[in-house]
Amino acid sequence: MRPVAIAQDVLRHPLNDLFGTRSNVRLLRVLATEVDGPLTAADAARRAGLTVPGAQKALTSLTQAGFLTRVGGGRRYLYEIRSSDPLMRAAAAVFQAEKNRYDALLHRLKQAVESLAPPPHAAWIKQVPQNAGDPLTISLLHSSRDLSQAVRELRKRLSPLESEFDLTIELEGYTRADLLDLDLADVILFYGFLPSLERPSVRQPNGPLTHAGKERQLDELSENLPKLIEQDPSLLRRARDHIDRLLQENHGTAARDLAEWRYILERYPMDRLLQFLASSSERSKRLRQSNPFFAVLSQDEKARLIGGAGDGHDPGPA
Repeated sequence: MRPVAIAQDVLRHPLNDLFGTRSNVRLLRVLATEVDGPLTAADAARRAGLTVPGAQKALTSLTQAGFLTRVGGGRRYLYEIRSSDPLMRAAAAVFQAEKNRYDALLHRLKQAVESLAPPPHAAWIKQVPQNAGDPLTISLLHSSRDLSQAVRELRKRLSPLESEFDLTIELEGYTRADLLDLDLADVILFYGFLPSLERPSVRQPNGPLTHAGKERQLDELSENLPKLIEQDPSLLRRARDHIDRLLQENHGTAARDLAEWRYILERYPMDRLLQFLASSSERSKRLRQSNPFFAVLSQDEKARLIGGAGDGHDPGPA
């Protein structure tokens, strides 16, 4: 970075210190969009992809500058955005807009993939741009018979997104046989499920799950969901954001269930919400088909959720 020619005072130009380093930006992004309360330096470092000493230094600097507040004491200080400051509220809104832009892109990508006929098995982001101008690489998993046509059709449907989001989108098509040679550890799955993430017993060897089997599998996933939310309460915010985004669109008769979910996520206290998610009540079972938490889980979270579920198979006749 080139040295500045003229110094600027912190009174008129506080954003210089606020956004002065990538560490500051990463930590503020976490505190503004990923959590609903304070974080320890270690938790903030993990979420922001920083070392703990580096995060601690940045958090201390941001606190001294008045952008963050520190709560607690001893060795377990917690940090949160000082929301009483109008500048920090505006900064938080900027990070939220950044998140909304990313979520909107994923949603548009999913819509484009869902519109393909026949639908693919899965779609994921293989390579995320690291620098301005780098391409966004999308991978599609389809049958060998339909793969080429699906890639051609998807390329047409993604063309408007390149202009809208100022991106270069590249497409790659794969069949199940190709997956053996791919590293799928860090991909961003946004449609379907990759075979490597499914338990071998999730599908019957001689055919697809029956309706009863799918219902049983969904029940088991729902029973595991509260544990994930307890481990990461930010899932609640992500689910609310997802519902809000869907409610802005026209989903016909599904809008009633979406509105019901919005009420539940807004009004239910955490303990009541977790109990409802795992409940076997008629209402809980009805709403599981549109459960917003399933739509916002990361690849790792989906793997953990599926890994704790049973096979969902019918027991068959006695």
